[in-house]
Amino acid sequence: MFALTGCEMMNHHSGDRTAGRALDDKTITATVQHDLNREPVYKFDSVDVKTYDGVVQLSGFVDTEDQKRKAGDIAKQAEGVTQVVNNISLKPAGNLQPTSRPGDAYRDNNNNYQAPR
Repeated sequence: MFALTGCEMMNHHSGDRTAGRALDDKTITATVQHDLNREPVYKFDSVDVKTYDGVVQLSGFVDTEDQKRKAGDIAKQAEGVTQVVNNISLKPAGNLQPTSRPGDAYRDNNNNYQAPR
C-alpha cells in the first residue's frame, strides 16, 4: 500500500490539481456563473468564468465600470473562492470614429478595398 502511495506522489507534479481540487474548481465556476446569471440588475451574458485552485478569473465585456465591479463582488462571495482576477473589459463606446483621414484608402462594408475619394 505504501509503495503505491509513494509512486503516486512521485508522479504527481506540484502544479497539478488533485481530482478533488478540480471538482471543487468546477463547482466554484458553476456557482459564480449561476450567481452572475441570477443578478437582477445587470446582465453578464458576455462574461466568462474560469477557476484554478480556488482563484476565479473573470473575462469578457460589460457596458460599465459598475458592472465590472459588481461581477467581481459576486465572484468573491462564492464559497471556496480564494481570489478573484477581474479581467473584464469595458465595451467600446458606440460613438467610435474612423481613424483614417480624408483621402486615405479604406475598406467598404463588404470588405472591398476602395481608393481614396
